[in-house]
Amino acid sequence: MGTMPANNGEHIVQNSNLNLTLLEEKVIRLVEMIKDLKTANQALQEENQMLKHQLMKTESSLVEETKDLEELSQEKMMTKMLVDDLIKSIDSLVDQKE
Repeated sequence: MGTMPANNGEHIVQNSNLNLTLLEEKVIRLVEMIKDLKTANQALQEENQMLKHQLMKTESSLVEETKDLEELSQEKMMTKMLVDDLIKSIDSLVDQKE
């Protein structure tokens, strides 16, 4: 067996440096991606809170409108009953005059 040429050792060192450089670049890109994801996550959390607040306001408004609608429905029924009673009274008066 012969000895390894001197430039083979240099080739291994250069290859190692290249691998380390590639690894360093990948780590840097990964760190940047993590920062971007954290920023996006923060924005999504803020949007989520805003949407929750809007939903609560909408639900509250809907509950109030439902209550108002129920009150109006009850008033309508009462008015109908009063009008019916008034018509009966008028009919009764007309029948008595005849």
